[in-house]
Amino acid sequence: MSVAELQEPGVLAGFLVKRQLAEWVPADIQKQLPAGHRHTWVLPQIAYTRLSNTVASKWRGMCRDCLCQLNVMVETEGTNSQNACIDDSGHHFHSKLNTIAETSDDQENGTEEMCHGRVRCCKCGLAARMWQQPPIIEPAMAAALARARLDAQSHHPTQGTRDLMSTVTTLFKIVKNACSGNSRPIKVSSEAPRRLLKFDPPCNHILEILGFELVQELEFHPPGIVHIAGKALDTENTDKDASVAQMKTSLMFRRLEHVREELSIWAGQIQRQLPRDERQSAYVPKHVSEGLGDVLGAHNYKRRPGSSSLAMGAGTLQNGKRTAVEDAFHALGAPEDAADSLVAWAYMRLMEEDQSSDPLFGPRARWRFDSLVTISAARSSKELGVLVDNERERGMVATGAIQAACTALFGEPQSDIESVDGDTIREVFLARLREATAYKAKMELAEHLAVIADAKQDQSLKSYASNVLSDLEANAEIQQGSPGVSAWKGKVDTWEQLPVGLKNIGNTCYLNSILQCLFSILPIRQAVMCFGDGSTWNEKLVVGRQDSARLLTKDELAVALRFVALLKKLFESLISQRVEGWASSRVRKSAGDHPLATNINLTPLTVTPDQELADMLLLRVGSSGAANTSGDSTLASGSSTQPARQQQQQQDVDECMVHCIGLLVHALPPSDKETGLSESDQTWIYKLLTGHLELATEKLSAGGADEVEKPLVDAFINLNLNIPTESADINDCIDSFFAPSAISGGSELMDTDSPKQELVRRSRIRDAPPVLCIQVQRVQFDMATMRPFKINSHLRLREQISLTPFKHFDGAAAAHIQRHELQQRIAAIVEKLAALHVPIQTPANDSVSGAPVSVVSAMERVQAFMSGISRWADLDDAKALLDDLPGQSAASIANCADDISKQLRQVSTALKDARLQWEEELKEAHIQLEDIYNDVPIDDTAYTLHAVFIHSGATPEFGHYWVYIRDFDKEKNLTRWLKFNDSNVSVVDPTEIFRDAPKPGEETANPYYLVYVRTSEMDVMVDLGV
Repeated sequence: MSVAELQEPGVLAGFLVKRQLAEWVPADIQKQLPAGHRHTWVLPQIAYTRLSNTVASKWRGMCRDCLCQLNVMVETEGTNSQNACIDDSGHHFHSKLNTIAETSDDQENGTEEMCHGRVRCCKCGLAARMWQQPPIIEPAMAAALARARLDAQSHHPTQGTRDLMSTVTTLFKIVKNACSGNSRPIKVSSEAPRRLLKFDPPCNHILEILGFELVQELEFHPPGIVHIAGKALDTENTDKDASVAQMKTSLMFRRLEHVREELSIWAGQIQRQLPRDERQSAYVPKHVSEGLGDVLGAHNYKRRPGSSSLAMGAGTLQNGKRTAVEDAFHALGAPEDAADSLVAWAYMRLMEEDQSSDPLFGPRARWRFDSLVTISAARSSKELGVLVDNERERGMVATGAIQAACTALFGEPQSDIESVDGDTIREVFLARLREATAYKAKMELAEHLAVIADAKQDQSLKSYASNVLSDLEANAEIQQGSPGVSAWKGKVDTWEQLPVGLKNIGNTCYLNSILQCLFSILPIRQAVMCFGDGSTWNEKLVVGRQDSARLLTKDELAVALRFVALLKKLFESLISQRVEGWASSRVRKSAGDHPLATNINLTPLTVTPDQELADMLLLRVGSSGAANTSGDSTLASGSSTQPARQQQQQQDVDECMVHCIGLLVHALPPSDKETGLSESDQTWIYKLLTGHLELATEKLSAGGADEVEKPLVDAFINLNLNIPTESADINDCIDSFFAPSAISGGSELMDTDSPKQELVRRSRIRDAPPVLCIQVQRVQFDMATMRPFKINSHLRLREQISLTPFKHFDGAAAAHIQRHELQQRIAAIVEKLAALHVPIQTPANDSVSGAPVSVVSAMERVQAFMSGISRWADLDDAKALLDDLPGQSAASIANCADDISKQLRQVSTALKDARLQWEEELKEAHIQLEDIYNDVPIDDTAYTLHAVFIHSGATPEFGHYWVYIRDFDKEKNLTRWLKFNDSNVSVVDPTEIFRDAPKPGEETANPYYLVYVRTSEMDVMVDLGV
């Protein structure tokens, strides 16, 4: 059965075992149980011993309370690879669990009922089939027998429990005898059976259910198959073995075996109410829930720090109902102890798997979002809070907010706001607006209208609500005498008024970071703001520009120009909002304590990027996109070229940045001589952002290195730096990038008849761009798991770097030679120190500890121990003891121990002295290297850090981006760093960026993409002003 045929949505393996299977109860049995029943899986000792060596793909358990039996069989056929689910999320199962029992007929022995189910992991294909068998002694029968015994001893409840225990254990022994072929009837008149069983209606009903027949009201005969087999056992009939075999393979015999286990577990439950000295250990069941988790791989997932291990099946729900938080975890299919990142993963996975007509905003999406909000609030989770904010920015609205908005407009909650048409909502809103007199009340009504518009996903109503909010703010400004943008633009103090943030409209944090960075690069911003002048950009759609060797079509040119038009609109909004913010602050200051001042908006200023702009970058709109080719007026009008939203393909910063630059290049006018992006005809964007490397292949020989081929020229927009798994400096990564690399196995460039010789590939900077972009290669691919992973090691950033040492193949620069020698020396010292700390495992019976220790520490301990042995051997008692041993001498042992002690003392002292010397040398080498790193010559390859893109997240599939951008006031000669985190813009201390070690608790938030600007051109290249 495929995943598509199974129940939606999927659930994590831990939730399947802990909750879904624990709450899977046959419908007929559910009616007899208290509300909120959950299975607790056990096995009686007789079955547990028999099943202890069962293969790992099978599992069986019985509920301790309702006696339902569950069997699980893992099917490995069709599984892609269980290794695909060894990540932190584990298996993600889709299931189909029937609660209606199906009947299998046996003409000779009766019927057998069971509920069937199947599960399959959508990630690796692991499948399992399972079947749950309702108990033969149903809960209603057990309750009737218990009530009869307790009512008979109402004055003495404990005695009633003893009587119930006697009846159940007697039934157990009767069934046990029947299973062994004992066919003797049970006489109703016998004293012992009557005292133990009472033979009242509840007991007789159970006996009849078990197949015992009451004959003439005198005796109960065992089931027919047992009676036949018993008679065969009492004779010398040659068919005796066949009769016994027939009994053990019959359905009735299986029922008796099943009942025997049910009675054992039932007895174990009853005796828990008896005094401890009256309990029988034979009836104490074995818990097998952990085994179920092992079979289905339910233990392999990331847990929340401080949570307890997975508790399978937590018993009956309190008051028969789940709490709101439990309901939320049910909605997401995640166990309650799952880590925040795993809850977020489950939420996003369900969104991907949602097959409903509207997976992004439909009823299922809102149900999931409500659950996410509930869990985030219950845990006070920062990580889940970020996801909630992102979803709200995308347009998701919680049910509580919708009902509050409906109450504010309609006077009461609306059960189905989607069915209320937009015109009706407008009419109700206008009526409420006329009733409101205060500005605050009107703004609240407008915000409620915006919430309802988001809930309905009504674009017309959204635009209406946005216009109403703008009108209310504009009217407030007019009433307060606030001047407009143009009057304030030249007066803005950009140091006091922070830049404006960008709203996250659905997993666009990295896009917002890129847009803020592009805005801060002055040549790009100035060119974009010139859109419409008819000369800066190819607004006449003249065909001629190429992408590599391919001529761009008019459709592709139109898409690129539409991108520039939308980018200009965004940049204008960022400027105007900042100016308006400054104007509002001036009005607040001039108003003082006047009541009007309290009505001025104090919320952070934010611009919402156009959805079309976001889709262009997220979807890579190209020749296949629906481009508009009707000319200049259309490009400026706002007509959409966006493709279908459901095709969204998310990228990272590197891909998105390259795509932005590509669209800008495509939008430029073609040149009469252009044949592609050649050196003879480069665009200003190309010259601004593109550098060139020269790559040379050399042959190593005794006389030095000989050139094998002419150096190749390689253009780059991003300098891709590898990062080690341990902490590193940005300069170390640059050195590693330009370090010579050996080409193993010889060269295809050499004559095949020549002997193979080692080749070396060298690189140098031929020319560096004014704006240098660096991609930190944190995302790598694990060939073992076939999954990408992120390297979260710390990267120490430098405010200034220089590429001067890498302008020559031979590293002729003196600073580069000294830098290389220091790095080699540091590596050698670190290697020596590492050798001093090779861990040695101490013996398990060591009196101190069994933890690994360093070599020096181990030597000191052994030396002290041998010194003690030497002193012990000199004692009279030790001498007498050793002299009595054959071939032993106290003097020889003392001398041997003393010699070893002296040698170890000498070696450990020498090693400690060497360690101190090496540590001092390492410290001095680091100081010298730091001086070289800080001594950056001011030339055309000296760069100053301008922007740092941060990715926060343990894996490449999930996380959050923000960007730090350098801001400086040329007139005041002041510098500061700003943090652009979607809507929030704040000033940060530089130590937040230039750290020697990661901030505790934020080890997964690290530099992912860097932008350096040529130091000599900083004044003309970057600016965050208006």
